Amino acid sequence: MSLYIITHNCESCWTRRVRQTASLMCNDCRIPMCDACSEKHKGQLGHRNFSSLVKQEPTKEEDSDYTYEDSDDEENKADKDAIKMSTLLLKEVSVKLPEEKDCKVTGLSAFTNEVSTLVADVENRMLKLFDNNLELKWTVPVTRDCVGVTVVSEKSFATIAGKKLQYWDVETNEDETIVPKMEEEVEINHTGFAVHSNGKYIGVLMSSDHQVQIFHLSCDEMQAIDLKTIANRAITPGFTLLLDSDLDRFYISDRDYVNGTKLLSVSFTGEVIWECPVPASVGGIAECDNLLFVVSIGYAKIHMITKDGMDVGTLVSDEGKLPFHICTQPLEKTLIVSHNFTGSDRNIIRVYNLEEILYEQEKFEKDDEEIELP
Repeated sequence: MSLYIITHNCESCWTRRVRQTASLMCNDCRIPMCDACSEKHKGQLGHRNFSSLVKQEPTKEEDSDYTYEDSDDEENKADKDAIKMSTLLLKEVSVKLPEEKDCKVTGLSAFTNEVSTLVADVENRMLKLFDNNLELKWTVPVTRDCVGVTVVSEKSFATIAGKKLQYWDVETNEDETIVPKMEEEVEINHTGFAVHSNGKYIGVLMSSDHQVQIFHLSCDEMQAIDLKTIANRAITPGFTLLLDSDLDRFYISDRDYVNGTKLLSVSFTGEVIWECPVPASVGGIAECDNLLFVVSIGYAKIHMITKDGMDVGTLVSDEGKLPFHICTQPLEKTLIVSHNFTGSDRNIIRVYNLEEILYEQEKFEKDDEEIELP
């Protein structure tokens, strides 16, 4: 019998933004790991309950009753109806400055008032703002553990750095130079992995503690939601969080390696509203109108899911680039994407036009409503 590997990424490596195929699953933590990380995990936490992700290929007799999780035929069939991202590309730019040897994007967010994009670069410990023409407007130094950024209002944004939620104001001096200034720093319970604001609240995802904390814009904690108690099963969150712009709910992924990974819509009271299957742990989620754009780690595609939980299509990277961080520019109807693991391409952010996709989706929903009318 030959062997094949179920291709999960090592999530310990992924927290360091390194892509490595996992070979073992820690059954206590429900985390896939490579050989090296599993040895460290055993030594640090004493966990010994591991299962192999290397499986025996079924015999011909068994194969007739066996369904492959990642069927190439199903993938190819789905990709035939997918939209090629290259046909939507508007512009691209390197966010690596001339004096920098490299850069590593760990967060993207967009200001709507002046149509500009905020980039978190963990390699150079810096936040960078690019205008609508993708020209650099300003930079501000941050600490090494600053891994996420989110725009809060026209003149403010928030970052997550270790166990601190940081709130920044963007001020303009008399000489019209723009100066970002940290106004407040709030201690949180555990290390934050993702941060997002919908303009009304700020949400922080703490993957290690399986918890989402929701804050008012004053940075006073409003609510802490324990992801271990919101469903009939233990939920293992992925690496990103999105607060809905209109409704009191948020979106996360559940890394269920037994029954399949899903995108979850969860109310602020901790109720799971819907679940939608996705191929792998979610690395990025963005929202524009009634559509969610979802990046599954290790896949050269972006799924489009409605706010009702319906998968309505796929954007596929026909050059084989792997999307990672994404955000949308609602006024411009554009999608902004970074690609982290393809050599020099990880320095690039690309802007894609969503107008036709959003128009077709709106038209479909109106037609659907008319059909349902008596």
